[in-house]
Amino acid sequence: MPIRRYRKDPRHESERHADESVLAGVKSGRLLKVDPVREREAIAFVQGRHQARRDTVAMLGRELGILRRAHRLTQEQVAVALGTKKSNISRLESGQYGGLTIEYFMAILEAFSALDRAKLDKGEKPAVAGRKTPPNKALHPPRPSRALGSRR
Repeated sequence: MPIRRYRKDPRHESERHADESVLAGVKSGRLLKVDPVREREAIAFVQGRHQARRDTVAMLGRELGILRRAHRLTQEQVAVALGTKKSNISRLESGQYGGLTIEYFMAILEAFSALDRAKLDKGEKPAVAGRKTPPNKALHPPRPSRALGSRR
C-alpha cells in the first residue's frame, strides 16, 4: 500500500535531494567510513579507560572495608542497613564488585553514619579515632596458603 501524503513536503527540492544523498551514503557505508587504524586506537583507548575505572572502583571498595572496620561494624550490619546481602558487601570490599555507583557509595557512607548514631543511642562507645585500623590489603597482600601449592 503506497504512502499517502496529505500535506505537501515543506522542504525545497535541494533539501530533499541532500537528505536522499546522505541516506544513500549511510546505507552504502561510505559516509561513516572510519580508518581501521584510528578505529583500533579508539577501541584500545576505551578499553583502557574501562579497566582504569574498574581498578578505581576496586580500590574504593577496599577502602570502604577499612572504613567499616574503623567504625567497628560488621559486614552483616552494613548489608542490613543497605538492604542487600553480606556476600555483596564482601565482594565490594575484596575489589571483585564492579557495580559500585556514586549512589551506592553514598548509601554506604550514609549507612555508616546511621549505624554509628544507632550505637550512640544504645549507649555503646563510638569508634575511637586513634584506634589502629587493619592493614590495607592492597598494600599488604596475604601470603599464599599451602592449598594453593605454595612452599613454605
